[in-house]
Amino acid sequence: MAIDINIELDPRVELKARRTLDGNILILDHEDLDIVLVKEKNKCIAFPKDAMSDKVYAAQDRMFKFLSKKGVIKRASIQGGNVFGSMEAEIQESKIPGIDRDQAVLYSIHEYIKDERPYFKTSNEYDEERLDALLRPAPEDSTELGDVPQAANKGSNDPSVRPYGFMYNYSLVREGNESEDS
Repeated sequence: MAIDINIELDPRVELKARRTLDGNILILDHEDLDIVLVKEKNKCIAFPKDAMSDKVYAAQDRMFKFLSKKGVIKRASIQGGNVFGSMEAEIQESKIPGIDRDQAVLYSIHEYIKDERPYFKTSNEYDEERLDALLRPAPEDSTELGDVPQAANKGSNDPSVRPYGFMYNYSLVREGNESEDS
């Protein structure tokens, strides 16, 4: 007895995207990147949102690896862009009838962003927890003013211990002065 299952895929995606005056598509969904699809040059360019950092480079690297595994960009064309912190890659031409190149790239970018969203959430939660721990510490992590008794010795440096070689330099200076006097 055979079971027939009909699965209908909905290829529609929701992205925060804009079309620029020159016809490029600007995708703003990613937390660290602005992604631009340049139709004239068949390129996908990823710009950092704020400042360039290791986190941004890692996100760009993950995105272009994801897109190359999906087969929408040429792996050999991934390179740094002419704007500081940007990366770019060439988009493959679609040779399959009925599949639009731009739609395939948009769908693949949507899939990448969907995979990245849990990391955005955990990153934001971690930052909020750190800030909350600093501003409102738990009772076991804080003391009231005056509850900490004073210690006889303060700090970690013992003033009686001199750095190695420091006193030796003065002995050389003294020897030099004594030899000049005689």
